Amino acid sequence: MFDSYKHFLETPGYKKIIGEDYLIVEFKCPIKDELFSAWSECHSIVYVLSGQKKWITPSNEYLVKENQSIFVRKGAFKNQQYFEEGFCVLMFFMKDDFIKRCVEEDINRETIVSKKINHPDFIYRINISESLSTLYHSFFSYLKQDKKTPQKIIELKFREMLLNICSDHNNSEIKDVLYTLSKNSDDSIAQIMEEQYFYNLKVTEFARLCGRSISSFKRDFKKLYNTTPGKWLLTKRLNLASSLMLSSNFTIQQICYDCGFESDSHFNRSFKTQFGFTPKQWRNSKLNTLN
Repeated sequence: MFDSYKHFLETPGYKKIIGEDYLIVEFKCPIKDELFSAWSECHSIVYVLSGQKKWITPSNEYLVKENQSIFVRKGAFKNQQYFEEGFCVLMFFMKDDFIKRCVEEDINRETIVSKKINHPDFIYRINISESLSTLYHSFFSYLKQDKKTPQKIIELKFREMLLNICSDHNNSEIKDVLYTLSKNSDDSIAQIMEEQYFYNLKVTEFARLCGRSISSFKRDFKKLYNTTPGKWLLTKRLNLASSLMLSSNFTIQQICYDCGFESDSHFNRSFKTQFGFTPKQWRNSKLNTLN
């Protein structure tokens, strides 16, 4: 999967500003495929400068066009591209600590009443006021400067942007989700795993999503589930695949990739080990029994 934060952080050639716990980047989409999967260990705000792109989650689709903006929680998703015109975007990546600092030092101090959301969505549309549009575009002067701008100035500008968003009553959901994330900075392994297990992410990438080193992630995971992350992921993905084979008309190959397996051969081999039959044999047998 395309690791968006790491790609923009480490790849030269982009106009970007790197902070301790944030990243601002302007780019034209480097992916050539019409439909592709991506993930990020950071939350992000996306502002489309030109073109359009669709963000796809298990529960919804969001087509984002020029001069539109969204907030995206960290994790995985699918993108659909449109090649009729060039796609250019301004992205603001934020780690949990940055959001927590902004909420505690800026948003809460402005007495903006917030509430915690039990099951926040992955993507929220942002209402763009005239002042917010001006703030978005003001970052270009910093991105184009040859000399390095002091980090304090950039962070203050970034925090001003978040405060502007949260002060708009049309963005009350954004305000509440930022507040929720600030209270959940010690990420729940269970929540992240249940939300993301069907994406083709490696164990090391799940550790990054949970804000842990690989050793602490495995240790905490073992305490929670009494098994290893690899075994848990395989079982969850196989159970999901077996359910989809009975409840949908999807092909075996489509189910394989929709459940997070890397290849047909890996899926077939793992499925036969678990259920004693190949996916095709198992599906035919179960459907014949039901009929």
